[in-house]
Amino acid sequence: MKMIFRAAAARLHGHGRRMMSTNPHPPKLWLMLPPTFDRRRGGMVYNFYSPAEQEVVLINKYGPGPDPPELPDDNAQVVGSSHGWLALMNRRNNELFLSNPITRRHIRLPPIQSLPNPELNLLPGGKARVSKLILSASPDNKECRAMVSFGQDDRLAFCRLGHSQEWVPIGKPYMDRDDEIYKIVYPKSYDDFVFSSKSNVFTCLTKSGIHVWGLEEWDLTNMDSPKLAWIRKNDDKYEDEADDEFVRGEHLAYAEQTDELFLVMRYIDKPERKTAFLVPYRVKKEEDGWMRTYPCSCLGDLALFVGTNHSFAISHFNPNSIYFTHHKQHHHQSDVGIYDNTKYTVSNCYYPIPWHHTNTNNTSIAPPPIWFTPTLI
Repeated sequence: MKMIFRAAAARLHGHGRRMMSTNPHPPKLWLMLPPTFDRRRGGMVYNFYSPAEQEVVLINKYGPGPDPPELPDDNAQVVGSSHGWLALMNRRNNELFLSNPITRRHIRLPPIQSLPNPELNLLPGGKARVSKLILSASPDNKECRAMVSFGQDDRLAFCRLGHSQEWVPIGKPYMDRDDEIYKIVYPKSYDDFVFSSKSNVFTCLTKSGIHVWGLEEWDLTNMDSPKLAWIRKNDDKYEDEADDEFVRGEHLAYAEQTDELFLVMRYIDKPERKTAFLVPYRVKKEEDGWMRTYPCSCLGDLALFVGTNHSFAISHFNPNSIYFTHHKQHHHQSDVGIYDNTKYTVSNCYYPIPWHHTNTNNTSIAPPPIWFTPTLI
């Protein structure tokens, strides 16, 4: 079923024909697939799959007109999804943008070159690397903050939309302690991060060669003085790389409905580069101020959606499951599926457009699928 802007907008308002929906109020949730190129429709076409309605939504990127204009994201890589907006980086000039594919609005973000220490933050040749970008709220909210992980070591920086002219780095670039035997200084990297709307902080997952993972909470209310509100460190120990079977990745997910934070351990089969299983944990702050993780055999009526998007939860939609997409360990290989946290099994997340069917100008850089929550705002 093919639709352009008006039909997609009607779908968001609850109108239009639904297909095979088992929920009387299906969530406004789409999986962004690789785009296609169709000159009959004016060039680039966005493809979105709706799991609730089990259909593909096609949106003409440029709108009506014989000569599509060049938009900021014409040569862009999707680096995030948050609050109904896509985050994109233009590969030609390293510029960052937000784009709402429904309304076709674009918002320019500060250039990644505004960060200090380009020798650390840019790749050889001056090219930028951005792993993920999320928002704390809708871009129209005057208090909206954007957080980005960048560079070879996935450091963090933030900006205030509509006010900032540059990115502000946060956190220390290196761990507080080094290798006592070999005197190696380990860079601090950030595997994932989410925003908690109730406590108004970004929770960030750290990782380095000297400990498996840790958690930090950042209060970015004051642009001039980012505040590290809380930190939890694992016992300092080296990560075990002796496992010949799996590569481990981590995700954070925030359930706004219940104000809960989840840590999802993801085990990826090394030869196949496919997710074998996931282990979710609830993260709770105790009375002593420390956070602890508890194995989570049941997510209740929640389903988690993790990936390059701002990972979130939805109620009453395939409860006790985890929908996952691309992880940076995959290096642009497709890994999309559903983990049943009751049966401990992985199944395919069916969508009609195969991974290899892209028809883009450059299929070698076709973006991995990403979860997207459409909005008209």
